Amino acid sequence: MNNYKLSMIFASIGIILISIFMIVSTYAYFSINVFGEGKKINLSTFDGNTDVVYTDTSNVSMVNAYTGEEITKTFTIKNKGDYDIYYDIRLENVVNNFENPDDLVYTIIEENNNGAYRKESIIPTSDETLASNIKIKKGMTHSYKMVITFLKTDMDQSNNMNKTFSSNINIVASSNVNVGQDLFAKDSLIKFIENNAISSINDVDLNDINNNGIYYTNNNINGALTYFYRGNKDLKNNVVLGNNCYKIIRTTENNGVRLIYSGIYENNVCNNSSVENNVFNSKSNSNAYVGFMYGTVSSSDYKLEHSNTSSSDIKTYLENWYKENLIDYKDYLDNNTIYCNNRKTKEFTYNRVLYGTLGYANNNTGYYEMNNNKISYECYNINDRLTVNSEYGSKVLNYPLAVITRNELISSGLDVFKENSFLNFNDSYWTLTPAYYNGNDAYNFIVSNSEIKEVKVSSEMGVRPVITLNKNVKVTSGDGSVEYPYLLSLGGK
Repeated sequence: MNNYKLSMIFASIGIILISIFMIVSTYAYFSINVFGEGKKINLSTFDGNTDVVYTDTSNVSMVNAYTGEEITKTFTIKNKGDYDIYYDIRLENVVNNFENPDDLVYTIIEENNNGAYRKESIIPTSDETLASNIKIKKGMTHSYKMVITFLKTDMDQSNNMNKTFSSNINIVASSNVNVGQDLFAKDSLIKFIENNAISSINDVDLNDINNNGIYYTNNNINGALTYFYRGNKDLKNNVVLGNNCYKIIRTTENNGVRLIYSGIYENNVCNNSSVENNVFNSKSNSNAYVGFMYGTVSSSDYKLEHSNTSSSDIKTYLENWYKENLIDYKDYLDNNTIYCNNRKTKEFTYNRVLYGTLGYANNNTGYYEMNNNKISYECYNINDRLTVNSEYGSKVLNYPLAVITRNELISSGLDVFKENSFLNFNDSYWTLTPAYYNGNDAYNFIVSNSEIKEVKVSSEMGVRPVITLNKNVKVTSGDGSVEYPYLLSLGGK
């Protein structure tokens, strides 16, 4: 009897193990079902409504890598169900021992521009979402090509030679998209933006001034789909909040809407007005002062120098502006949004000066490659993701506002549309983006009329506050023009 019981136990264990193996083996095929209007999208593994097919396997590897090496992976996603669905593209089981991760980049393109698009983004060093909340309509197929490249640069890359990258591409159901709720309500501001989007930035000539409108990209934190305005002063992106006017820059990783202050609302019209000048930091003689917040000045390492412990002068200025202009509208604002004070170091040569990557004390340091005009809202260092509450950021801000970034200026087309750009206010104003420290002074980027320049952080420049509306904000009237700007409510308020 005891032997019989023992045999039955082993048999049961065997059945369980076989079942687990079958589940794992079948994971390349999954479906996503929508259970009722306004419900979250849920993942169901065995219904067979959605197929994921890899040309060979889901594994992508580069072993004993050499500069200029490139590998390509292709895969398709087909929605065989009766509903539109949303999915994420992830890299999982990541092994990446590159000493300089910036040298290894990926581009991912859906051949019909109906899916995700990212260009030359840095390969992650741990599991990460590459693109998220990608909509695929019922009956449609998305066909992807993913190219991973070991960039060949003018710098010494010997520390990255013969390194290894390996990972698996995985397609999963988006966990944070709600169908039929505020994000997709017909009168929500973000829905207005989505409905008027032209196309992915993938198929746009960035030098053509006729490309004037709303575009989208996945080059954002966690690959979140982002809509952005690009073009001239005729764009209908004017918004009123309180007695102030703002222009829409883009949407954010939280489906918020990012705005920049543009003037006073008077006589039912948005009138451009100048802004007050202020220093970014009153001192400039250390790497620390490129920061919206900073740590120990002239310290012995990068982490100490750039810890978020002290407030910059411009941060204090903005907090006072918030108290005077926005405190009564705090419910309209997104406390989870991320403002990127990108202090990720980058080696480059500019004006015959070599800038390194140390980032502390009086070491020459580059923070943003001077000729980088890529459209991207990535923010790689968690410490540089300035937030009030977001789990993806540093949670160091008292109030959810900052100033514009250089990346947001590039995506707006300022360098192409110049004097006619919607972000040319005929004055000079600060950005949040560090440029370099030259051994004597810290420099950050500014907008000077229609040009992007770098100046010492102790210079006095205009301060144009940037805020982010939460996704629940509704449009009550207006068409977004200067004469009839969008007027807002929170739906019942």
